Amino acid sequence: MNNNFIIESPKLQTLRLKYSSTLLTLIFWVLWFYLWVPLITLGGWWLQISFFENEILIESGLDAFLNVLPVFIAIIFTLNGTLALWAYYNFSRFKGMDRRKLLPAVNNTDLIQFWGICEDELNAIQVNKVSTMVFSDNGEITISKKTPDNIGSPDKI
Repeated sequence: MNNNFIIESPKLQTLRLKYSSTLLTLIFWVLWFYLWVPLITLGGWWLQISFFENEILIESGLDAFLNVLPVFIAIIFTLNGTLALWAYYNFSRFKGMDRRKLLPAVNNTDLIQFWGICEDELNAIQVNKVSTMVFSDNGEITISKKTPDNIGSPDKI
């Protein structure tokens, strides 16, 4: 059954599908992190981290923080800029190169050779809706066709 909503190869996706998939992933990651906020808050209360209120509000630690804030912002922008440059370098270096190779298609001859069965058995397997392959200890393959009438019976094809 052909389903147009399932694309087996990501490079065949439209730009709209790629962006919508990325946006949904981002939304759900943000939601995932947001769900951790109550647990982090509970951990803070459990560890009695109320001294931050004393340090920031009562001891005028907020002024010291605001004095150092431009340095923090500069460091954050420097790190983000470095990461962006590295990402752009890798994008331009590997753009258009797909090093992943597709696996070759498997044909009936390969299946017959791999499983060590005859062509009639392979055709029966491909036609049946439900087939069971049993591998014995010495490497023999027994194939049984299961229908609603004979489920549970060990018949051979």
